Amino acid sequence: MRSSIILVLILVSSCKQVKSDWIDRSLHEGLYNLDYSESFETYSINKNPKNIKNTIGNLEEAKVYFDAIFKEDLSFAVLFVDNQNWDKYAYAPPPGMPQSFYGGNILLGLGKSVMASRWEQTLSQFSGSEIDTLKFHFGDSIDLDLFFRDGLSLHELAHLYQFVKIDDGMQRRWLSELFANLCQVGAAKNLSNNSVYYQMDVFQQLLIDKELWGDVQYRSLQDFEEHYFDIMKLGRNYGWYQTQFYVIAKQLHEKYGDDVLQNFRNLLIAIDPKKVSEIEDDKLELLIEQYLGKEALNIINWDHDS
Repeated sequence: MRSSIILVLILVSSCKQVKSDWIDRSLHEGLYNLDYSESFETYSINKNPKNIKNTIGNLEEAKVYFDAIFKEDLSFAVLFVDNQNWDKYAYAPPPGMPQSFYGGNILLGLGKSVMASRWEQTLSQFSGSEIDTLKFHFGDSIDLDLFFRDGLSLHELAHLYQFVKIDDGMQRRWLSELFANLCQVGAAKNLSNNSVYYQMDVFQQLLIDKELWGDVQYRSLQDFEEHYFDIMKLGRNYGWYQTQFYVIAKQLHEKYGDDVLQNFRNLLIAIDPKKVSEIEDDKLELLIEQYLGKEALNIINWDHDS
């Protein structure tokens, strides 16, 4: 009897260890262990990085929110890397674009990201109410890294709550991105300071209203699946997709609240391609309706192909 109990304890301990130690630490080589948070691991290319405490605080709150919804105690690491060293750690440009990895890591920028610099230059040509609104939410200097780092870090953390439950693969990339946008909306709305939510909402709505993405090459969900990395390299085209996903995510959260996050993750787990192979579009629609509801399927309906 005693040996049986010991065996059970060993098995339980082993399972917990596998779950808590899924982090790929090979990516931490050359980084300083900051020990800035008790909720997750923090690393940086600089020994004393500046202006990241707010980002870490938002992620700590978001982890509490996600853990409660998904019934997890997720272990993960956040890596802060500057533009000069970006290519050593990232899987895609441009420098400063937040990224998440199946091995439990989130990569964030240090200093001014390339995306923030480009958009700040574009918006400097604006005047009037649009600029006044941006200054109200982003400060007089219109620091867009408050969106590109602080806001999008919530998006990348959401991906980890999917990755921890599935193998290395996605049934549809667009569904995973929609899920991350949905989680980002929910987490931002539940932060103690609502500035992150208003920053991401005001900025993305401006991009849509003023059609600042321009004439993008790819527009369909099929394009997003077949040309994903080409779209990422194009930058603006990828951003265009993300703003469309954001609008849908916002509508879903307004309709269903936090409950839709768990249902959506359950859908992604159920359609893990390593478990059920490739699913045709018509069957996928039925599964979306089954897990999220008919109204949700109508909201998700994509009408941007042309």
